[in-house]
Amino acid sequence: MIFLDTSLLVAYIVDKDSNHGRAISLINDIVSGKYGSAVTSDYIFDETVTVVLVRTKSMEAAVTSGRLIRESVAILPVGDSVFEKSWNIFKNQRSTMFSFTDCTILALIAENHVDRLATFDGEFQNSDSFKVIDQ
Repeated sequence: MIFLDTSLLVAYIVDKDSNHGRAISLINDIVSGKYGSAVTSDYIFDETVTVVLVRTKSMEAAVTSGRLIRESVAILPVGDSVFEKSWNIFKNQRSTMFSFTDCTILALIAENHVDRLATFDGEFQNSDSFKVIDQ
């Protein structure tokens, strides 16, 4: 199973993103099933459509990207339990500077036994509990 992060989704959607080519290649691999089923979260959905709106200044692009995500990827909810786990990760980190949303990714990956993360965010590179896929 592979978790899709905002950086990948935005790079795939926004053709002017510096990682757009890498994102297309990686999404093609994901669609082909190379990494198993793909999941994301409601927080990543929120972050992605917001960033697409800000970067493109197009509500149509933001809505289209939201539709695409909703139709093609399982969206895991950040419920109360994951929220609390995320908050504990966030407040107890010492050598990292993960955003709270990034901490929700870590909690969801652990809770759902996800073994891969598709991201261009370098902060995740040193994880021992999953493999970062960034082409």
